[in-house]
Amino acid sequence: MSDALLIPMAAVATGVVVIVVAIAVVLVVLIVTLSMRGRQRRGAKRDEAQHDLAAAHERAARAERDRDIAQGQAQPPPEPDR
Repeated sequence: MSDALLIPMAAVATGVVVIVVAIAVVLVVLIVTLSMRGRQRRGAKRDEAQHDLAAAHERAARAERDRDIAQGQAQPPPEPDR
């Protein structure tokens, strides 16, 4: 081929490479951004779950105390020995 045809083909090839690299960079940035956003959501859900678990433990402890108090009140007083 003549040199006159090789220069435009090299320019086109360079342009294609630049476009492909630009698309790849945009995709990587998009994937990283979505990944970070997902971690934030999972972190928030994890914090919410820990808060719910702590609240459940507190409710269980309160219910156990209430049960113990109710059992103590329901038992008849001991009869005196005769």
